[in-house]
Amino acid sequence: MAALLDAIGLISGVLGIIQFGMDNLPQENSEGSTVRITVGLDTTDGLSNSGGDLPDVRLFNEAGDFLGITVDPGKVKSGEFGDITIEHDHNSGSQATYALFSANNDAICIAYTSITWPSGDQYAWVGDWGRQCGGTWYYSNVYISASGVKPDCLWIDGDNDQPQTGFQVHWPEFANKGDNSLPESPDDKNARVDYLCNAGPPFKMYSYPDTDPRSIVAWVPKTQRSLPNEQTSAPSHGPSKHPLSARFRSSQHYPRTNQTTTPPPMGGSLVIGDSDQHSAEDLCGSATSFGPDFLNVQTGIFCRMSDKTTWPVCDGANTTDNCFNNNLNQLVINGVAARDEPYRKIINWTSGN
Repeated sequence: MAALLDAIGLISGVLGIIQFGMDNLPQENSEGSTVRITVGLDTTDGLSNSGGDLPDVRLFNEAGDFLGITVDPGKVKSGEFGDITIEHDHNSGSQATYALFSANNDAICIAYTSITWPSGDQYAWVGDWGRQCGGTWYYSNVYISASGVKPDCLWIDGDNDQPQTGFQVHWPEFANKGDNSLPESPDDKNARVDYLCNAGPPFKMYSYPDTDPRSIVAWVPKTQRSLPNEQTSAPSHGPSKHPLSARFRSSQHYPRTNQTTTPPPMGGSLVIGDSDQHSAEDLCGSATSFGPDFLNVQTGIFCRMSDKTTWPVCDGANTTDNCFNNNLNQLVINGVAARDEPYRKIINWTSGN
């Protein structure tokens, strides 16, 4: 087994290789596949509740045949991981090339997930794809140790506190090997990103009101009658989490959160960082980012998440108004502090902390 696994991810928005070490991958289990879910790091009033309920996991093989399901696998704490073993119902040695993650009711923000098949083969996926493909996200502040990369995390939730209720991954399409190796030219890289986000089977997010995603879109295996470049997809179905009668008894509807604002407790917190990977402009420029206010002291830009606006840091000389005073941790607009009360929590992500 190789000491490192190369996954196709995004580094500062550009297609690249992210290496996973053995400590980022779950152990082999002869009875089924094991999936690892790693979530973003928060503190009290920080990147709030990035830990929560681990998702239900359904697995399918390359033909789209359902292999197995594990439901309600427990909790995961912020900044930590949970391993979920899914027994294969019919063939324990079958390759689980598709995974479907269906959220439970306590939202989590997934930084990365990986899988180990019964054969020992391993694959991985990073949360940057959630951001790139239009999901609700925030900076995870969790390292993938072998690469030194801190990916973004994708929020999923089953009761509509977040819009995404789940997602599917076709693992081999995020592995940098064989015919699927990373393209070289910028145009080819952009085309690959568009393909992985929009083709369907490689990566697809599911949203409210589908609170229990149980079907995937899978590639239809080619036959002798298939045209050389023909590639078609079709739905493949897994079982519902609950018995049919229980499903029909459920008529609960949840109000949709306005994703352009930051509800408490996140609105009471400020994250301070200095990493090139954590851009205040990118955070505020994304319609789907979700989390506390953010200040990058290296670039001198502050992002107010409640209205997704950016402000320069006050320098005491040329910029003294309509700027963020990082001594007082206050945004000053027309000479007046924008906050009625100070931040309840300051989270320090700068180097050395």
